[in-house]
Amino acid sequence: MKKTLHITIELASIFAVCLLGELIADILPFEFSASVLSMIILLALLVVKALKLEQIKSTASFLTSNMAVLFIPYGVKVLQYLDVIRENLVLFMLIVLVTTPVVYGVTALTAQLIIKLQKGEDE
Repeated sequence: MKKTLHITIELASIFAVCLLGELIADILPFEFSASVLSMIILLALLVVKALKLEQIKSTASFLTSNMAVLFIPYGVKVLQYLDVIRENLVLFMLIVLVTTPVVYGVTALTAQLIIKLQKGEDE
């Protein structure tokens, strides 16, 4: 019973952050992804320690380990635009070939920075 309650509270915390991101995205005068806003809010809450990693760790681990399932609806949505993709295949491939290494590089550098910062906190 206690574990179920803990997971429910973790999910509620994550969903509350997502809802806040959606609300902020709706009131912004320009287009901005609510999911990106939610991640920024979550990062800010973790950095200022308003939310502790232990408070969302097991649910976050579950969600990240099953992330592929969350992309299925978007993959199906892409199939609706297959004709547009075919018309612009060279451009799409160029974008993928350029942006993929950039994203991997930024992610690797961010991970290294976080590891260094965490090691500094431990000492």
